[in-house]
Amino acid sequence: MPALLPDEVLLREALEIPDAAPVVLRTREPLGAGTVTGFEVIGADGHTATYFVDTSGRRVAQETGLATGTPDAPGERIWLHPQDPHLPALAPVAFGDAARTLLHRIGREVVEAPELVAYRAGRRAVFRVVCRDGIRWVKVIRPERVERIVGLHALLADAALHVPQIEAWADAGLLVLPQASGRPAVDVAPPASVFLDDVDRWRAAMADAPLENRARSGLPERAEWYTARLVPRLAPEAAERLRAHAARVAAVVGDHGVLTAIHGDLHFGQLFVDDVGRMSGVIDVDTAGRGSAADDSAAFVSHALASAALDPGARGGWAFTVALAALERWDDPAVHVRERVAVHLWGHALGADDLGDSARRDVLLATADALLAGEGVPKDGLMDGFGTP
Repeated sequence: MPALLPDEVLLREALEIPDAAPVVLRTREPLGAGTVTGFEVIGADGHTATYFVDTSGRRVAQETGLATGTPDAPGERIWLHPQDPHLPALAPVAFGDAARTLLHRIGREVVEAPELVAYRAGRRAVFRVVCRDGIRWVKVIRPERVERIVGLHALLADAALHVPQIEAWADAGLLVLPQASGRPAVDVAPPASVFLDDVDRWRAAMADAPLENRARSGLPERAEWYTARLVPRLAPEAAERLRAHAARVAAVVGDHGVLTAIHGDLHFGQLFVDDVGRMSGVIDVDTAGRGSAADDSAAFVSHALASAALDPGARGGWAFTVALAALERWDDPAVHVRERVAVHLWGHALGADDLGDSARRDVLLATADALLAGEGVPKDGLMDGFGTP
């Protein structure tokens, strides 16, 4: 039987969960100096609850579960979803009337209960809310980020960058945004060349935005974090190969050249198009700031490749075609685009492994290996069933 993760050991000891009781890892990601790991715990009565083990060391205004250490030097903490201590507005929105009240104050009538569509523990949550006059998106974020993100959205909207304007916010960490214009790009699947032409035009316009803050990338640190967690799970030969790659990659994926305004997490899931496939909306610009344009290129390519590995159907085929076209268009050894793509692919591989999908993990790692070797995307795995663009 494989050894338990230290976070699971901590959870079982703190909650006195019997060894035979099922505990299933659901999510794991870096935060602060550590991680936040989500586990599904199934009780003897069949009831399921989701607990998070937080080793970030981040200070919070109020603890919402079990905690060690002191307020000035937090240790480990455990909380039951949705009582996220980093996101104090999450529980009121999930189980209360916070979203309904906020929307009512700006003249929006809620007709259905908020639906949680995305959650990154300690970072943010996104709710879809059906109102009488259309869909609204309610974001729950850390309170200290509200002012910056509201200002960022206003600046980009003023620059005509297809960014939805924030309609309302609350200091506790709530943002309300309208539905983006158009439909998700993957639903329309425009021709890769047409789509990427639009993306290039948007990136050029974005580069002129007068942003002063730094975009959040941290690729060297992420390369180290992903590698440290992947290596113990791999066969010796694969582990050694990853170590060698990581040592080289981490040294070259920092900022290069002139810093410019970038999205910070650009991928086709953030982009909307009209019915003829032209870009009409861009979402999730919370990460925007000044950084290396190569970071947006790498995030886009890696997400498309990871999407292709996840979906063998028509959507995956379109994602694969877009990934190859984008790599051909944006590959630039001078700013180490392939190395940056590899770091993102290691992150996707770790996520696949956390979910028990070792086959997809190995495909993503093999793809990163091929790109670092200066080769094309390998014909097995990602290319199975997709053909060529």
